[in-house]
Amino acid sequence: MKPRSTTAFTLVEVLLALALLAALLAALNQFVFAITEASTKNHDRFVFAQHTRAVTRHLDAMLQTATLNVRASQVNAGAPAAAEMRLPENSTAALLVFDLPAGDRLFTWPDRPLPEVRCALAWRPDEGLVLYWKSRLEEDFATADPRMTVVSSFVTALTYDYYDAGTDRWSIEEELQEDGAGTLQLPRRLRLRFVRNGQEFEEVIPLAVNPEGLPVY
Repeated sequence: MKPRSTTAFTLVEVLLALALLAALLAALNQFVFAITEASTKNHDRFVFAQHTRAVTRHLDAMLQTATLNVRASQVNAGAPAAAEMRLPENSTAALLVFDLPAGDRLFTWPDRPLPEVRCALAWRPDEGLVLYWKSRLEEDFATADPRMTVVSSFVTALTYDYYDAGTDRWSIEEELQEDGAGTLQLPRRLRLRFVRNGQEFEEVIPLAVNPEGLPVY
């Protein structure tokens, strides 16, 4: 009777197979890690972009509401304008001011909400983009400091775009500009810069120029 022939892997073959398997698993791990890292970065950028667009759209809607808020007693009263605004630090500053007839969901009132809210948009180094606000119906409107609401702490700059019809040129200014007579001028656009974790976005909000006092469509 002939002995049965048997075949088996040698030690060298087993070690080679283990080395190939380890290399395959390492490559697969690197691939999964790279995909996860890319997905996380893209998701983070996507979420941040959503934030910048949401802030921009909300501010644009507020300014449009103020632009169309025309009182019968005074044309364009409450529409966006460049003016001096009282600040909580017992000082004043030239800011973009406007009126909201019914306030806004961003405002937290100490009591019941009031209409005819005077607002001002500003940038603070320690808070970011903020809104100062106070209702004209409050008894201490002319004497008390306005309240402050942080709109976005990721805004690192608020600048203003001006157009000079005489030279047909645009300029980007860090402060509101005056004309030759010393009157503050409304810019044509607002420019917001958002920065977070090395990511940067810039959003532009146009301001309606409506000297005749007609609704802007």
